[in-house]
Formats: sequence, C-alpha cells, structure tokens
Amino acid sequence: MTQTVPTDMNTNWAIRNAVLPGREGRWFISMAAGLITDVRADADFDGTCERQAVWDAQGRLVSLGFVDPHVHLDKALTGDRSADAVDLNTAIRAVRQLKSNFTVEDVANRARRGLEMGLAHGTTTARTNCEVDRFIGQRAVQGIQTAARELAGQVDLQVIAFPQEGWFETAGSIEDGAGSHVTQAIEGGLRIVGGNVNARLWPSDPERQVDETFALAAKHGCDIDYHLDNWDSADAFTLPYVAQKTIAQGWQGRVAVSHIASLAYVNDAVAANTIDLIKQADLQVCVLPTRMRLTRVLELMEAGVNVSCGTDNMRDPFVRFGDADPLKALLLLAQITHQLHNAGLEKIWQTMTTNSARMLRLANHGLSAGCAADLVVFDARSAPEAILLQAAKLAVVKSGVQVSGPLQVAPSQFSPLLTSL
Repeated sequence: MTQTVPTDMNTNWAIRNAVLPGREGRWFISMAAGLITDVRADADFDGTCERQAVWDAQGRLVSLGFVDPHVHLDKALTGDRSADAVDLNTAIRAVRQLKSNFTVEDVANRARRGLEMGLAHGTTTARTNCEVDRFIGQRAVQGIQTAARELAGQVDLQVIAFPQEGWFETAGSIEDGAGSHVTQAIEGGLRIVGGNVNARLWPSDPERQVDETFALAAKHGCDIDYHLDNWDSADAFTLPYVAQKTIAQGWQGRVAVSHIASLAYVNDAVAANTIDLIKQADLQVCVLPTRMRLTRVLELMEAGVNVSCGTDNMRDPFVRFGDADPLKALLLLAQITHQLHNAGLEKIWQTMTTNSARMLRLANHGLSAGCAADLVVFDARSAPEAILLQAAKLAVVKSGVQVSGPLQVAPSQFSPLLTSL
C-alpha cells in the first residue's frame, strides 16, 4: 500500500548510513524544503541533527529516482483489446482501431495506472509519447494531461506530440499524415516535437520529415524526440542527416533519438563516422531493450554519447508485457549487452538515472546539494546487486516527501528521531 507524507508537513529530514551508486563507503543525505541540502560521508555524522529527523538505512542502497525517458502511456494496458499483432505494420493497424474508440477518461485512467505502476517501482519522472492523428485527435493529450495533474507532486511527466501514423499522407500506403496534428498539439502547449522517421515503413522522404519537425521546433522553441531508423537493416538510415541537421540548427543537446537499430547494420566505418557525428551533435540516444535487437550500445557509450534506457510500451499491441519497472529494463539491457560485471552494471544504472535526466534536460536532478530530493531506497547493498536481484523498492521519495513504498522512512510530522529497519 502506498504511504504518503502530506506536502504541508515537515520535509526537513535526513538519511544516514546509505550506500550510493558508484561511490565507496557510507553516506549521509540531508534534505529540506524538497531539496537535498548536503551529501557527505557518514563518518562525519556525529549523531545529532538539530531540528532534523534522521533515518538509518543500515547500508542499503539509496539512489536518485528513476527517470524513464521513453514510455507510451496513451495506449498502455490495451493488449487485451485486440488480436495479436505479428509485425510493426499490423501493430500500427491494430492500434488505429483501438484509439478510434479511446475517450479522454479512458486514456486518463490507463495513464494514471501506468504512472502509479512506475512510481511504485521508483520512477519519479517520465517522458511519454502521446499519439495525435485523425484517429485520436487531441483526446489522448487531454487524457495524459489529466493523469499528470492528478499525480502532480508524486511524478513529473513530459509529453511528446507523437506522429505514430507517419508525418505525411501518402495515398495507397499505411502513412496517414499526422504532421498537422503534431503542429496543433505544439500550438496547444506541448513542448516536445515527436517524429517517427523510418524510410522502410513510410514511402515519403524521411529527410523532408526531419526538415519539417526541425522547423516546427524552431518556431516554438521546442525539443525534439524521434523514433528513428527502427528497422533491422541499413535501408532505414536517416541518423546522419538528423545529426547534421541538429548541428546546423544549433539544437545540440535538444534532440533525442530512440531505437536507431539500423546503426548496427551499416559497416563499421560508416558506423564510426556516424557515432562521431552523434557526439558532435550531442544527440541523446535512448535504447529500448524490449526490442531485443539493439543498436551499437557499447560503442556509443565508449564514444561518450549520452545513452539512456526506457521501459517503452506496456501491455499493448506493440509490446504485450511490462509493468513499468526500470529494474527489469536495466537487467534486460545488461543481459543483451553482456554487461553483467559490476563496472558494466554501474554504467547501466546511469542509463535510467543521470543519463536519462540529462536527456530530459532536468536542471536539478542529482545527488548533490541544491538538487531535488527525488530518491529511492532499495533492499540492496549496491546498484549491481539491485539489478541482479531485482531488489524491492522500500521507499520512493519525491521532493523530500515519501510517495510510495512499504517502509515508512520519511517523518510524517516534525519530531527529531532516529529510526531503522
């Protein structure tokens, strides 16, 4: 059962004797007014904290809250509403039928459930794709925004105006022209322009879609988040053009690309040149291990590219399983990339904490003074152990307030105390 601390109660407290990801020793984390005020070695804790409650973690892992950079809340939990989809084409057609019947209330209810599931697993910030097109109009946007308002103060949500149906309308093809609906969503207040660029799926010119999405982003000062080159061959390879366009427009750090599977199918020389371009453009790369066949994840990491991991779809015609648990996505990513040693697992951990926070351009996400007190307590002694053992999330803290978890660690009212497990 979720246990909460009312936001009008004291949030001046601390955690001691904690293990932090990637750091040796035990640590003391002090919080006040929703922010981290101090992180120091636990040896410096003298047993007294004036006007501050202290909880003893007894060597358990305390991490930043997970930042899930790629989800699809609008169609989550609909897998039981349609027949099996055997490929990308049939999944798109199946979702078209489903979302034609979506109401604002339906989307809001399922989005709320999805956010609550993620929150229970330690996700305090997420970015969701939200389809806008002639089948759903702007109803999904309205539903997602309703769910976000209902969970304000527990989880933060960024929303992408996503053209699942393709950008242009091409007669005699599956491409159904969602570009005008994306424009409407951006003009209505969404701040992330989505794209679905796949030269093998759509007959239209992929570079033209890139040009139009960049123009829309420039007009409204928006970031861009693409589903890009999601195909198991070198035939869909618009990634170099996206990187070049990013540099030309000065949008470095503001463009995210998910999947980029075809990078794994070009030859090594082309891949090396492209990764160099990605680095120059500061493209934010998101990988989705539910896909199984991934891009050149380790080469991107070794080149210094910021690589994030997302949970992706959840129980819909595209992905029929999932419960919004970042730990499961991290374990799957570690298995696929053979990063099951401690150093590799620590890097994998960053893909849904510091790296994904950078992708979402969160200004105050970190384990240092002045950052938001968004934390998760795990029943584990390290980040690698948490991934390998799929550790329980004992407590989830948002802005210094406990919002989920079976163990109460945050004070419900002001009174100096020392509690432990």
